[in-house]
Parts: sequence; structure tokens; C-alpha cells
Amino acid sequence: TVLKQAQQTGAREVLISTIVTHANVHQQHMRHLHELAKQLGIRQQLILIAGGTQVTDKLARKCGLDGGFGRGTTGQDVASFIVRKLQETQAK
Repeated sequence: TVLKQAQQTGAREVLISTIVTHANVHQQHMRHLHELAKQLGIRQQLILIAGGTQVTDKLARKCGLDGGFGRGTTGQDVASFIVRKLQETQAK
């Protein structure tokens, strides 16, 4: 899985792309990512981010992720978020 690859490579963040569905499968996937990271004992080490045209930060956080980015987001927005989160983690 993507989390095992993150663990093996020492990644600090995992970004996923998801499509909002009527059956809320996207929410199930985001929650599963969060829960699996906890089960693997790596949740505290990772910044988990979801993106997609209709993903919102509120929705991603509700599903246990650190942030969400939707329509109109730039790479700079995401990179700035990651830098801020890494700085917060180092300050703790």
C-alpha cells in the first residue's frame, strides 16, 4: 500500500487524489487511510492530505486527515501547507 511505501522510504507526507461520490466512498477511503496509518503506528509521523475537485479541508479533516485541497488549489498552496505542518511538528 501507499502507507507501507511511505514507511519504507521515510516519507513525511502522503497525498491522495479522490473523487467525491454519491455513496461517500471517498470518505470511507480517507478514513481508511487515517485508520491504517494508526494501525501501522506511523500516523503521528505523516501528514495526510487529500485532494480533488470537490474535496474540502473541512471534509478531509472530518475523515481524520491533516488537510484537504479542492478546486482552485495550486501546488504552492499545498507545498506551503506541508511546510507549515512540518514546522509545527518540529516545534513540538
